[in-house]
Amino acid sequence: LLRGGHIDLALVLEPPAQGMAEFAFVPLFEDELRFVVAPLHPWAKAGRAPRESIDAETLVLYNKSSQTFRLVAEYFREEKIALSNFIELGSMEAIKELVKIGIGAGVLAPWIARSELEGGSLVSLPLGPRKLRRRWGVAHLKGRRLALAEETFVGLCASVSEALGLKAPDVAA
Repeated sequence: LLRGGHIDLALVLEPPAQGMAEFAFVPLFEDELRFVVAPLHPWAKAGRAPRESIDAETLVLYNKSSQTFRLVAEYFREEKIALSNFIELGSMEAIKELVKIGIGAGVLAPWIARSELEGGSLVSLPLGPRKLRRRWGVAHLKGRRLALAEETFVGLCASVSEALGLKAPDVAA
């Protein structure tokens, strides 16, 4: 949509380096994908997701065509854990609801499930020894000067990210 001139700005995950040639990316915040499970789930009781039980668990993941799904699949491939038993959904709310009723373990950023985590209806656990981080930001075509309203929007996004306690990324990373 950016490339075709249909939109001027996009709030997105940072694209892979090879996809960035024609776009400028203004980093806003960084998050970490983690398991979320119901409080009665065995992993919640153990306080961790035992590596040997991950491939047997039903994982509830975001849309298979999304960059988030690709990041999760790559993470587990690098960890040599089969990603064969999963449900994919196009709604974060639906993922949280299935996990709450014990259908499986979701993979989400904690800020998406903040109220459920604070209320105790979900428990957050690390995916494994390595963290899976994502960088969010605003993308636009390179060389295109942003209008004042667009610059203001980017500034508001940064302010809201900070107000929500989302960690600003290391720009040099």
